[in-house]
Parts: sequence; C-alpha cells; structure tokens
Amino acid sequence: MTLATKVGALPVPLDAPWPQAAEGLSREVIERQVKASLDRLGTDRVDVYYAHIEDRRTPLEETVAAFGELVEGGTVRLLGCSNHAAWRIEQARALARQLGVAGYTCVQQRATYLQPRPGADFGANPHASDELLDCVRSEPELTLLGYSTLLGGALSRADRAVPEQYDHPGTPNRMSVLRQVADELGASPHQVALAWHLHSSPSVLPVIGVSSVAQLEDCLAAVDLELEAGHLERLNTA
Repeated sequence: MTLATKVGALPVPLDAPWPQAAEGLSREVIERQVKASLDRLGTDRVDVYYAHIEDRRTPLEETVAAFGELVEGGTVRLLGCSNHAAWRIEQARALARQLGVAGYTCVQQRATYLQPRPGADFGANPHASDELLDCVRSEPELTLLGYSTLLGGALSRADRAVPEQYDHPGTPNRMSVLRQVADELGASPHQVALAWHLHSSPSVLPVIGVSSVAQLEDCLAAVDLELEAGHLERLNTA
C-alpha cells in the first residue's frame, strides 16, 4: 500500500471562502499538517506528500526547503504538487536543486480524454495544460497523475452530463470515436479512456474513485487493454 496525503488547501476557518482562505504552504503549515496526517493514518511515514494548491503568499524558497527537510528526515519518501502551473513547478524544482534538497517528482492535475473548452474556468483546480504535458514529457523523473479522468461517469453513463467546461462542439465527435473504439475492443468507453491515458505521451497515471469492488475491478481491467496505433490516432485526432 502506498500512502499519500496533501497539504495547503484547507480553508481557515473551515467555513471561510475557498481558495482565498486556504491555509497555504508555509513551513509551519507543512510541518504541522504532516504530523496530523501521520497521527490520523497511524504511521510514522508517508510515501507521497503533495502541495495541494498553489500558494503565492509564501516565499517559494520556504515551501521548497520545508518539504525537502521532511524527505531528508525520513518522514516523507516522495514530494508532489497538485493544481500548479507548469512554470511554478519548474521554478520549485530548480530551487530544490539549488538548495540541495528533494524536489517535486510527481504532479497531480485534472485530466480527461475530453478536451476543455478554450478559456474554460476550473478555478483553483486547472486542467492539465499543453505546457504541463510538455514539461512532463521532457522530464523523465517527473510523473503526471490525472484526477477526474472519468468525469464522474460521464464518459460511459447516459445519465451523467458532461461538465460544462467540456461542453462544446468538438465533444460529441470525440465521444463518438471513444464509443466506436470501445465497441471494437469489447470494452467500455471509460476503460478505453483510462487505457488512452496510459498509452499517451506523456503517460498519465489515472487517479480513480470508486464506490464498489466491482467498479474497481472494472477500472483496473483498463491496464490490460491494448490500444493499437490506429486506435490512438483516431482517439487523438477526434
């Protein structure tokens, strides 16, 4: 089992506006919250500690140094960030190299097979940008994890509407090709979408949420689904 936890997005107080009142990524918050997570999880170490959302109020050097010291002390194995701009990620990684401490090695960002509408507003939870994909593609030690990959079931279920950020004239054709490939492979559209993430460049490790063992097994079957070059071409150009 791999344990991961995040820090920085909790609103203070809890009923305060978010993300404006997010606790941020100061040294004090990072150290206090990892101790609280260790206590709740009943462990003395976590595998991945994520900076949940950006914090431009705190000097980046302070954040990078605090995270790096947790790795050096053995409390955390790997560092990640989520909902960050590509340039901020690279800036943080460069600072980590300058300070001689561990830096971010994974990024968790919103990602799905459908393409967002140009200018779509995702607030503090942005969709993976072309710049981020290029960044990960050029950095072999940087892994991209995608959340909201199945859009709450909208890729397979007729009763689930596509989120408005993806509702534009290009979506019906992309959904049509997804269903065609699924039919040809004897799979579900969401299995094809998950396999597409794994076959893409850069590959994206999907973060999935399920409410039953059957759903989990259904999603895991995507790992063994082989997409040929023709399938990928059609899926990518739809």
